[in-house]
Amino acid sequence: MNAGTVSAVMTADPITVSPQTPFKDIAALLTGNGISAVGVVDKTGALVGVVSEADLLPHLWEDRKPRWRDRRLARKATACVAKDLMTSPAVTVDAEATLATAAAEFARTGVRRLFVLRGGKVAGVLSRRDLVAVFTRGDADLEREITDRVLRDRLDLGPDRVRVQVRAGIVMVVGRVERRSDVDPVTRLIHELPGVVEVRNRLDYVWNDVGSRNSPALPSANSRPGRRRNR
Repeated sequence: MNAGTVSAVMTADPITVSPQTPFKDIAALLTGNGISAVGVVDKTGALVGVVSEADLLPHLWEDRKPRWRDRRLARKATACVAKDLMTSPAVTVDAEATLATAAAEFARTGVRRLFVLRGGKVAGVLSRRDLVAVFTRGDADLEREITDRVLRDRLDLGPDRVRVQVRAGIVMVVGRVERRSDVDPVTRLIHELPGVVEVRNRLDYVWNDVGSRNSPALPSANSRPGRRRNR
């Protein structure tokens, strides 16, 4: 399983209800399980909507049908079953979507959770807290994955050529690669890993194959990593 996908961090098999589930049963499910919403699925297992705590609160209004209220919310104030309480369509994300895609969807919609679909069926639920939790990953664990899975396995770069240090999620990369075009993929692949806050790429290169092909880049004796002099 790719650690950078929604399926790796979601809560699997979330609680769902049918369109005919009564109001009080939904309230009991939310409070009894410490959750803020349930998905509503039809007989085929398709997600048709979501009932959240906010959908139940109109029942507490003193005036159940005030004229100044939004009509949609006013209907919820007298609704007794899930199909009349739910918000539809539900905001969803695919199980194999990247965490970056999910984060963008949270920002676009402003919702508190995304229901996760696999093959059109509910596979899980993803909260904003689930995404934030990836940044609690330990530096040592992150450093091992970068060194082994990214640099060695994917880019064929051993510690004799490229070294990595991770502090508070910030990745420092130093060393020398063969070509200038090899530098950016290092940054991109590391940045895709969950838990990375920032990548500071200080890689040098031998050949400048960007723009002027086969032109060697030989740094001066006093140059620092990342400063190059092209010939």
